Parts: sequence; structure tokens; C-alpha cells
Amino acid sequence: MKNKKLLLSIVSIAGVCLFCMSLGTRTIAKPKTKDAGQNEELTKLQTQVENIEQKLNKTVKLVNSLSGKVKDLGSVKHIPDSYGGQINKLDSALHVLESVTAALSHDLVKLQRQVSQNARRASYTDSINFEILSQLVILENRIVSLGASLSETKSIANTGPVSPKPVSGGSYRDRYLQALTFHQNGNNEESIGLFRQLLNEDKYHELADNAQYWTGECFYSMKQYQRAIVEFEKVFAFKNSNKEDDAQFKLGLCYAAMGERDKAIDEFQRLIDYYPQSEFVKNAKQFVK
Repeated sequence: MKNKKLLLSIVSIAGVCLFCMSLGTRTIAKPKTKDAGQNEELTKLQTQVENIEQKLNKTVKLVNSLSGKVKDLGSVKHIPDSYGGQINKLDSALHVLESVTAALSHDLVKLQRQVSQNARRASYTDSINFEILSQLVILENRIVSLGASLSETKSIANTGPVSPKPVSGGSYRDRYLQALTFHQNGNNEESIGLFRQLLNEDKYHELADNAQYWTGECFYSMKQYQRAIVEFEKVFAFKNSNKEDDAQFKLGLCYAAMGERDKAIDEFQRLIDYYPQSEFVKNAKQFVK
């Protein structure tokens, strides 16, 4: 009687195993990626991996349980001959389940590899797109920056006559205009020297914050981005500066030019958050999409 109950228990387990096996084999399918975007594809693959992992865990548990039952049955000294055929069937079912477990494991590894590859591909694509966007915005910004310096030169020059005295002996305003002219002509080192002279002389002058900003622009033009970052950050120390959003945008461009994507996005997001009316918000939003 005890042996009969043991066999019935094994048969029940085998039935459940085979049912699980049939479910597993029907649900394993390659993801459709033709019309789906990369993010959607990754989500589907990850979901499929989770489903297969669950089926695999259940199948492994059932296989272990069935193996234990068969082992217990094998230790029984006297087994009726009528049960021999059933034992052989159970043994065959166990082998089938082991094959299914191996197949599920193989599919799981394959899908995990595909998820990993797609994730790397998506990350690579994002990096390439970010780099291309950075180059386009940097090129555009060079034109905007030059235009801004020319406009500023014209605006300041129109407020009064330019002194005919040499630069070294001219007014703060005259020397500021000369420093801008150096920058426009590509003489950035001369421009930095003159801007710093003005800042050391009077950091509370109405043009001091502009002198600080253009110092950063000079380093940026020379592709010395780390030094440019230091100079742009100093702009925020000036009270009521009209160059804060300019400096904030340039911080993002500096990090983008250095390939530090996450830091660049953080700086662009800060521009969007703190200077929503800035003319640079439109370009900044392209980076944080």
C-alpha cells in the first residue's frame, strides 16, 4: 500500500512536470524587433528572461522532487512487477524534464546575452548621438559667441567715445573693449591677460562679470575645457550678473566636449531649471531628451 501511494505521488509530480514542460516550450519565442524601438525591445527581452527564469526554477524544483521520489522507490526492497512499466515511464519522464531544463537554461543564457548586447548597442547609439549633437551645438555656439562679442563691443562703444590712449593707460571700458577685440581676432592669451588685469583692478566694476565670463570663453576657444569650467563657475560669484545663463550653458558644453556625458546633462538640466527664460534652453533640452 505504501509503495502504491509513493508511485501515485510520483505519477502526479510527473504529470505536473510534463504540463509545465509543455507550457515552457510553447511560450519560448524570439522577440519581434522589426517595428519596435530599442527601449521597447529591451523591455520585452527582459520580461521574457524573467518568465523563463521562473519556469526554469519551477522545473528544477519538480525535477529534484521527482528524482528524490524515484530514489526512494529504488530503495524499496520489494516492488510488484506490475509497477515496473510505470517506473520505466517515470524514468523516461525524468530524462525528458532534464532535457527541458537544459533547453530552458540555454534559452535563458541566449536571451540574457541578447539583452546585454542590445543594452550596449543602445548605450553606444546614445553616446554617438550625444557626440554628434555636441559637435553641432559647439559649432553653432562659436558663431553665436563671436556674434555676442561683436554685439557687446558695438553696444559698449556706442555709450561714449573710445579713448585714443594706449591700452595699458586707457579706461576700464577701453581696455575691456580691447580685450574683446583680442578674443575676436583669436589672440586669446592676450585677451585673458587683459581681462585678468581688469578683474584684479576692480572686481566690482559693472563690466567685471563680463570680463570674467569672457575669460572662460577664451579658454573654451583654446579647447582648454577644464580651465574654462573654473572660469565660468566664477561668474556666479558676481551679484546680478547678466552672464549667468551664458556661463551655465557653457559649463554643459565644456563637459560635453570632454566626453563627460552625465555631467554635461546635469549642467544643461540646471540651466533649464534655473534659467527657464534663457535663449539657450532650447539647445539644452536637446541634450537631456
